[in-house]
Amino acid sequence: MREDTQQDGLSRRELLRLLGTGVLAALAPGMMLGQAQGAGKTAGDGFERAAGPGVIFVVGDGMPLGVVRAMHEIRTGVFGRADSNLYARLRDPKSSVGYMATASLSSIVTDSAPASAAWATGVKTVNHSLSVLPDGRPLTTIFELVKPRGVATGLVTTTRVTHATPAAWISHQPDRDSEDAIASEMLAFNPDVLLGGGSTHFDAKKRKDGLDLLAGFAKAGYDTVTDRASLLAAPTHARPLVGLFSPSHIAYHVDRLNDSALSSQPSLPEMTAAALKRLAKNPDGFLLQVEAGRIDHASHSNDAWSAIMDTIELDDTLGVIDAFLKVNPRTLVIVTSDHGNSGWGVNGTGPEYNDATSALRSYRAGKASFEATIKRMKDKSVGEIQQLVAEMSGFPINLDEARLIHESMQPGYKPFPGDFIYQPDATIGKILAHSAYPSKGAPSLRRGNVGFTSCNHTAEDQLLLAYGHQAKELGLDRLVDNTALFDVMCRAFGVTHKNPTMSLAQARPLILAKVKGVGMFRRHIV
Repeated sequence: MREDTQQDGLSRRELLRLLGTGVLAALAPGMMLGQAQGAGKTAGDGFERAAGPGVIFVVGDGMPLGVVRAMHEIRTGVFGRADSNLYARLRDPKSSVGYMATASLSSIVTDSAPASAAWATGVKTVNHSLSVLPDGRPLTTIFELVKPRGVATGLVTTTRVTHATPAAWISHQPDRDSEDAIASEMLAFNPDVLLGGGSTHFDAKKRKDGLDLLAGFAKAGYDTVTDRASLLAAPTHARPLVGLFSPSHIAYHVDRLNDSALSSQPSLPEMTAAALKRLAKNPDGFLLQVEAGRIDHASHSNDAWSAIMDTIELDDTLGVIDAFLKVNPRTLVIVTSDHGNSGWGVNGTGPEYNDATSALRSYRAGKASFEATIKRMKDKSVGEIQQLVAEMSGFPINLDEARLIHESMQPGYKPFPGDFIYQPDATIGKILAHSAYPSKGAPSLRRGNVGFTSCNHTAEDQLLLAYGHQAKELGLDRLVDNTALFDVMCRAFGVTHKNPTMSLAQARPLILAKVKGVGMFRRHIV
C-alpha cells in the first residue's frame, strides 16, 4: 500500500494522523512497524500493568450481524488486513461466543435506553426509560454498586455522553431526552473517566439553569479537556478525567478522515486508550463502558458506508484493548450490541450473486456521511444535488434520481412506505444501492448492495462475545437475555444485588397513562 494514496483504503499516513504513532501497531498487527511509523513501539508500550482487575464492556450501538460481516469484508478485502480484530477473537477457542435477546419490558423492539439499563441493572424497563421502573422506582446500577467498593468507573462514547447507552449506567430519568438533567446526574456521580460529545448539556450558556457543569468537574479535581490535542497531551496520572469534544455527537469516522476541520475530535481508539491508562491505576480495579454509538445513527439513515466505517473504528478499538490485555490478563472484555437496526443486509447481487462482493466493496469510494452531505445539499438545485451526491459518495447518479432526493427534502413530503421516516437519508440509501444487470454480460450500472427494510430498530437477537479473564466460565456461550450481563459484572466484582422488577401487566396502566393516542396504543401493547 502506497504511503499517500487511498487506493486500498486508509493510507498509513491517514492512520497516523488519526491515531497518533503510539496506537497504530495495535490496529494493524500485520503491518511492518518500521515502514508504518519509523519506530519500534506498539500501543502496548503505552500501557502499564494495572493495579487491579478490570472489565471492559464494548457496545456497538445498533450493530447487527449484517454490518459486522460487511466490516470484516471491507477490512480484509479492501484495506488489506489479514483479519479483523473482532473476527480473530470470534475464532479464538479461548473466547466465549453466544447470542443475546434484546426485548424491552414494553416491546419486542427495544430502544437503547432500556437495553443499556438491562445491562446496568439486570431489570427490564420500558422504551425511552433509563434505569427507573415505570412507577418511578430507581434501579441501582452496576456503577452505583461497584463505586463504594473503590472500583473506578468510566464511560467512553462517540455519541453525546448524556445519550441513552452511557446514561443508563448512571441516570434514573424516565425520559432519556432529559439530557440536561442527565448531565447533572453525571456530575453528582463523578465517574473517574467521561469522554465523548455533548458539551451543550454541560455549558452554562446552553443550559436553562445556567449551571457550568464542566467547571463543576474541574472544581471536583478533574482534568478537563475539550480537543484531541489536549487529550493526547494529558498526563496519565490517577486523577479523574472528563473530555467533551463536540457540542453534540462526535462526527462520523468517515468524516473525521476526510474533513480536516474535524481534526480536533479524537477517535474512539484514542479515547479508549486514554481511559484505560487512567483507570488502570486504581488499585481496586475498574469498569469501563466503551460505545461506538454512531453505527446506530448511520443505520437509521440507511448510510451503509458510514455504518461500516464506524464499525471499523470499533474494530480498531478492539486492537487497542488487545494491546492492553497483553499487559493486563486479569481483564474481562464483553462485546455486544443493544439491538438491531433498519434490517441491515448485504444483498445478493448479479448473476448467481457473483457480483455481490464487488458491489459491497464499491462503497469504498465514499468520502462523507449522509449527515455531512445533506448539510451541503440544503437549498441546492436538482443539478447541484446530483453533483454533490456523486462527489461525496463516489457514485454518479442521474437527474431523475437527484430529483427524487430533492423532492424528499421538501416540507410535507410523504414517503412510501411510511416506515422510511428519515428523509432524504432513506432515498439516498436506496439510490446508492441500485444496480442494473442485463440478462448477459457486465452490469449496465453497479453501485452498492446494502439494503434496509426501514429506518427503525429491529428485533433480532445480537452477537455476544466475551474474552479475557475467566470468559469461558461465565455461561455466555449460548442464548442469554441482556439482563444476564448485569449478573456477570456483579460476579466479576464480588457484588450481590437484586433490583425490584415489574411485569408488563403491572406496568401497562402506567405506560398507557403516559402515551398520547391511548386508544390506538391500547390495541397494540400486549
